[in-house]
Amino acid sequence: MDQKKGIFKFLHKSRHGILGVTYHVFRVAEFITLIAIIGLTASFVSDMVNANVSPPSLLVALLSLAVLTEVYIIITSILFYDHKMAFKWALCFDSLILAGLIVIAVEAGQPLSYLRCSDIGTSENASTFVSTLSSLAGVLSSTKGSKAFSGFIASARHVCLEMKSIWGLIIANCIFFTFTVIIGALLSYMNRRTPKKTTDGDF
Repeated sequence: MDQKKGIFKFLHKSRHGILGVTYHVFRVAEFITLIAIIGLTASFVSDMVNANVSPPSLLVALLSLAVLTEVYIIITSILFYDHKMAFKWALCFDSLILAGLIVIAVEAGQPLSYLRCSDIGTSENASTFVSTLSSLAGVLSSTKGSKAFSGFIASARHVCLEMKSIWGLIIANCIFFTFTVIIGALLSYMNRRTPKKTTDGDF
């Protein structure tokens, strides 16, 4: 019973009602999934650098976007809590991030959707992966774009499986950012129409 009261108190405390709470929930979901994406992608990039192989541009773009988006989420969450966030600017940035994620999801999905990880070697050993990368260094360095990415994900089974996991997380983030764009648009509209009445502790 006390737990239910706590939930209703949390909802009542939000100046933006259920929309404000939902906005926070999706921000948390975005933050968590992006942490996983950064961890997996950074591990791949590190292995490739250690093997003297240039990482595919798609991986570098994904890692850069994920890191910048994490910083953006932290800043906007603080501003939202302190009632200092301009929703129209957040809406613009969310839309740009969503567009970038969709482009990466489509580019990554072209080879991943047709690739069966079970058809790739049986080794899960990290050292075997590094040696495989070293043997593919010439091929990966001489190719660019989707061809280099295709060669990378086909280098080992665990790479294929983890890249499909990253792809799934990217798609999930596309869904999350779609909702934050929609909710942000509604909050921006409501913020323009209603007078600002805040009390200490509201968000």
